[in-house]
Amino acid sequence: MDSAKRNSQAERPRDREATMRLLVDAVGRVLARQGFRSVKVNVVAREAGVDKVLIYRYFGGLPGLVAAFAHSGDFWPDVEDLAGGDVAALAALPFAERLVLVSRNYLRRLLRRPLTLEILAWRFMEQNELTDALDSAREVGGNRLMRLVESGDVPPSLDMSALYAFLGAAINHLAVRSRTEKTFVGLPLDDPATWERLEAMLEKIIRSVAAAP
Repeated sequence: MDSAKRNSQAERPRDREATMRLLVDAVGRVLARQGFRSVKVNVVAREAGVDKVLIYRYFGGLPGLVAAFAHSGDFWPDVEDLAGGDVAALAALPFAERLVLVSRNYLRRLLRRPLTLEILAWRFMEQNELTDALDSAREVGGNRLMRLVESGDVPPSLDMSALYAFLGAAINHLAVRSRTEKTFVGLPLDDPATWERLEAMLEKIIRSVAAAP
């Protein structure tokens, strides 16, 4: 078989899609196992079992591949998922209800994604062009979600950016800690009742803040 024929076969849409999927899955596994600083083209290509040139051909390099992973749905829950499957129904709820629903779903979805928790743990410690690519991809969905949450009846005096920062930091931290720790401030993190208590407190905080003048 000559090289032209081989190249033609390699570029068939089905083959290309399958190879891109292999690379997206591989970079997620490598990120979780080794962190952002240790991720190299050769390492990811070997993990995927493909030629490293395909990372550049299909994604333009590692940052593009990391961004594709972030957008794939395997890393981060999308807006529909955080809305409980019905974005229109979410938008119709009062502000406090919208924020409670999204925050609760975010916590639950993170806890069901061990790969995401491993990558977040590395993200807390590292920053480079790969973390920038991951963050940029997350911001796309995050901005859309914030527009939904903030539509309509948000109290005008409420500092939403500060509220998001506290809620996001608390949820991320607790979820990541649950990977390796059995307890946190005396609460058993392997007990479903603990997460029910944390969800209840999260709801109380949100409703208290939403009701403040």
